[in-house]
Amino acid sequence: MRSAKEISLAKAPELAHNRIMTDSVVFTTYVVKDIGNPNRYRWNIYDDKTIRDKSFYSFATKREAQTDADKFVEKLNAIWPAAK
Repeated sequence: MRSAKEISLAKAPELAHNRIMTDSVVFTTYVVKDIGNPNRYRWNIYDDKTIRDKSFYSFATKREAQTDADKFVEKLNAIWPAAK
């Protein structure tokens, strides 16, 4: 019989809306709570650990903020083809 340490439970894959970061070679996206209104979310885009862009608007859900950030990063990747 296997011990409890040997038994590993399968982890459920993370859903897209629970992502913290956007996959990009150059840019990293973090969705954070809005400081002015903690019930809303904003995104920050980092380029080599420095903030490159912040969302102008806040979003009602984390999913909306992540979707908007993904679109913004897609545009950045289109502008910077070397980043692909």
